[in-house]
Amino acid sequence: MRRFCIISGLAIMLLGCSRRESTVDWMEKLHSQDSATRLHAVKALGEKRAEANTVVPALAEALRDKDPFVRREAANSLGRIGADARSAVPALVSAMQDPQPKVRQAANQALKQIDPEAASKANSRRT
Repeated sequence: MRRFCIISGLAIMLLGCSRRESTVDWMEKLHSQDSATRLHAVKALGEKRAEANTVVPALAEALRDKDPFVRREAANSLGRIGADARSAVPALVSAMQDPQPKVRQAANQALKQIDPEAASKANSRRT
């Protein structure tokens, strides 16, 4: 009986954990009050390259999040998406003026991955 309970418990746990979050679920989590949830959401959305048209605007908006860790990871996620995140270039250029140095660095790196020419122009304006 004990073995059955353990196996049943594991099966229930695995079934509960096997549900994959949809893109819409992750986008909704960007509006959570919890910054850790928002951070997890921007990381997950950065893996949705095939859905760039949907996730890039949300990630660009996350560059203005109140939490600098979320802003930095939003930039990193946009960089992972690459050239398909070109519509976020203006938001990334703005993020290069962020008060947090790590956010500025992440925005700069993302720009280099998305549009090296835009990164070069943005960097020349800063100096």
